[in-house]
Amino acid sequence: MSNLATYVDRFFDKLQLKEDVEGGHSYKAYLRTAVSAFLSHENQDSAFEVYRIFFDSYRIAVEGEGNPFIDLVDMLRSYEETAATLTDRQRDHFVHAVNVFVTGLAIWVENPHLRNAFAAAVPEEGYDYAYTTPYEEFFFRWGIASLFHDVGYPVEIVGNQINRIMRIVADMDGADVRVKARISYENFDELNHINEIVPAETFTAAFREAYEDADDLDPLALLDLLAYSIHRSFGCDLATIKEALDGHVDTMAATGFIDHGYYSALIVLKWYGFALQKAGGVPEKLYWPVLDAAQAIFLHHYYRNYLQKEPFSLGEMHVGDNPLAYLLILCDELQEWNREARGIITRTFILADTVHLSLGRDYLAATYVTKSGRLPEGYCAEKEELLDRVLALDELFPAGVDLDAESLDSFYDLKPRLASLSARPLLKDIELLAIAIHARYNEEQLARHPDRPLAYARFSELPDDLKYSNMRQAQSIYDKLGMVGLTMRHKGVPGAIEAFAPELVEVMAEFEHDEWMRERIANGWTLGERNAERKTTPYLVPYRDLSEEIKELDRNTVRNIPLLADRVGMAVYEL
Repeated sequence: MSNLATYVDRFFDKLQLKEDVEGGHSYKAYLRTAVSAFLSHENQDSAFEVYRIFFDSYRIAVEGEGNPFIDLVDMLRSYEETAATLTDRQRDHFVHAVNVFVTGLAIWVENPHLRNAFAAAVPEEGYDYAYTTPYEEFFFRWGIASLFHDVGYPVEIVGNQINRIMRIVADMDGADVRVKARISYENFDELNHINEIVPAETFTAAFREAYEDADDLDPLALLDLLAYSIHRSFGCDLATIKEALDGHVDTMAATGFIDHGYYSALIVLKWYGFALQKAGGVPEKLYWPVLDAAQAIFLHHYYRNYLQKEPFSLGEMHVGDNPLAYLLILCDELQEWNREARGIITRTFILADTVHLSLGRDYLAATYVTKSGRLPEGYCAEKEELLDRVLALDELFPAGVDLDAESLDSFYDLKPRLASLSARPLLKDIELLAIAIHARYNEEQLARHPDRPLAYARFSELPDDLKYSNMRQAQSIYDKLGMVGLTMRHKGVPGAIEAFAPELVEVMAEFEHDEWMRERIANGWTLGERNAERKTTPYLVPYRDLSEEIKELDRNTVRNIPLLADRVGMAVYEL
């Protein structure tokens, strides 16, 4: 369970939906509730609700039909579950896509550089139908891009299954032969074309009028649309990129790499193109927001695997080139937590159970947490290197991007000592809360001193006495809350307390100070001038004798309790 809920709540506080404002609906409330339920319990059922409500909220009504977009993602869920016995390396993509979606919402609301880049690109030339309600145009485009970016994954699974079957057969005689499948099509144009329901010249008129240099392209041919949008976004020679895309099926067959992003993008364009025609919708929705999302989906693998190589040799992607593509690559790479391992080999890997994400206007830090075992050495460094090679990260995060990993095994040596604290809260909750406390402290340090390096970027780097101090503070949260008739438990029911009355803050702040003094005295600290080496401090005095400035530190510790609880999937409730 990640700590994204706080950021996502801020996003929904600012989001407005046109249907709610003009039509009296409550779509935002439904969406917010579904996302909140997902973040409390990241599983396939809660993920499906996010898909369902998003695509129902932006449904293109086709009379007499269900919602094929929901049926498609449901097929992905079912197929992934049943295909694992014949794949080597496979992880969940169904829950993963929803986590990518909410991660993008969190970055959007915290990062003004992303919002400015999107505003500069949207609405685009020739598109007069952009949502003017706050955040909604981004929300619509990003929802399509993120939730559909892996919907073509079954095609990749099929190729992997065939390869595994052939390897099993070929290895029977001990020859250790690798037989690779090649996927080809007799009538690929059927997939690469939007079926014409209304006269083509009527449906494509806006595209033709806006882009005079696209006269030689077919606006109902999916690869033509993708080639032209990439040409406009990145300056690639149109003939060269069109030739590359037209031959991409053969390229994938030759290399053995099946790019599910390619198929996902084609599905999005083909289905939206058909649905818009049949429902009498605005064609411009296909040629601007949907094509924008489809380009992002296509590029989330294609950019680094092909466009950064000859003959294109593009450098790192700038956020202004295509903000959605930039964000999708970033979030897709970051999202490594709570991804169920399904492939035969993948099930042997140690994977991250959760993440603590720290976001500011200029920085991003992510700490992946494993319950047992550690992520491979260099895991985070390799991920940082990949992101830095593909994306111009300093455009969104001038203060830097920092990825690291923690394991709850790092508490092993402290557990005998921690057991004496209290048996009431589960130790794993205390451990996660301690990591969150340290992450929050580092955020505050970066906010106050953005140019000063952190003394301990990771919890595992702390000396044992500081680790224990964080554990003591985590345990103390339960004790403080209990004093005033409150408790902390896992989220999922209404009635959570998001802020404390001033009088409660004061009571708990005094208790926090008393606990801090007991810890310091037990560790050999004495009253005196502030000197860490000599273990002397002027604050070993009753709370009433502290200055207002020092009292405020204890008060802030108390005020942060709901935030810290939220970051570990918990909340404060009345007893």
